[in-house]
Amino acid sequence: MVGRGLTHLASAVLTILLAASIGCDHSGPKTHDSTGAAEESRARNPRDAGNNGSEENKELARYLIRKNYPQWNGSGQLQCLDDLWDKESHWNHRAVNKRTGACGIPQSYPCNKMAKWGETYGVDYRRNPWPQIAWGLHYIEKRYETPCAAWKRFQRGGGY
Repeated sequence: MVGRGLTHLASAVLTILLAASIGCDHSGPKTHDSTGAAEESRARNPRDAGNNGSEENKELARYLIRKNYPQWNGSGQLQCLDDLWDKESHWNHRAVNKRTGACGIPQSYPCNKMAKWGETYGVDYRRNPWPQIAWGLHYIEKRYETPCAAWKRFQRGGGY
């Protein structure tokens, strides 16, 4: 399990480094195709994602899932993730639970669990969706295996 998590992290880091090295701003025209190339073309450089809205954060999650968790494509996993993180944070990467201190899109508690992921992406994990989404997907896979299993746990109460 640990080796697979490190492989996902390494793949994500390589994806980010490649995007940064070619100066991807992805401002060109968008087309839709069955391979997900349109979503990939809209994936943003992590340094530019601090002002993302919820829809851009969802797009980023789909991109990272396609790249690092292809087993979650289809079978309703994306909908479960959407339902889970909509309830947790409304996909707001600046969300903070005033009662518990949990933060970010996945509502990590304590919030600093995501700090190393922020360092990996070269951004502040408290203000940027890239490390939050990457950490959250890794956490879900490690603890629940799928977003739908995490969503079912959340629905029983007490978080996930």
